Amino acid sequence: MIGLVLAAAGHGSRFGGDVPKQFSRLRGQPLYQHALEPFLPFCSQAVVVVPQNWIDRVGRQAGAVPKWRDLLLQAGGASRQDSVELGLKRLGPKVDYVLVHDAARPHASPELIERVIRGMRRWGACIPVLPIADTVKEIAQGEVVATLDRSRLGLAQTPQGFERELLERAFQTCREQGFQGTDESSLVERTGAAVHVVEGDPRNLKITWQRDL
Repeated sequence: MIGLVLAAAGHGSRFGGDVPKQFSRLRGQPLYQHALEPFLPFCSQAVVVVPQNWIDRVGRQAGAVPKWRDLLLQAGGASRQDSVELGLKRLGPKVDYVLVHDAARPHASPELIERVIRGMRRWGACIPVLPIADTVKEIAQGEVVATLDRSRLGLAQTPQGFERELLERAFQTCREQGFQGTDESSLVERTGAAVHVVEGDPRNLKITWQRDL
């Protein structure tokens, strides 16, 4: 069984405004709902992790659109890492594979989700990655210190897919080591497990700035 953890507990400081970006309206619907809906055919259960003060409001919104068979809400923690781990713990015992997705990515296509699921089942840990088209420079104190080999670099997206046991072990290891990663795959990498990649989707944009919306 596949479960989904939707990370929607951030504050979106770069986005600005009075409302966190994941709750901004896009075509009359909160952004996080756009991010959630593509996973309905693929996941038996979903946990949406939101700020504590948004629990009641999101609960009312979710109740007005009763599409999910099993949708849970979870208050987030101090960091994304803490929040996703709290969401992971809420998933039922029959969930053996987990997809983690950003609530700020409203356009994950069914084809992308399918690619990640196939890779997750095959390898245990799978993320979508985009190639880098521009030349990449390493900069220190306002000066270029190196030109990096972009053929060995990629831009990670979500959803990211993992065997549940592997992801749980990664969270525990990183908690014990005091390591904070920027995504779930960086936690799994920390354990020494291999993380495989599939082709990402340039349309799977992460809303970061107002202009992105």
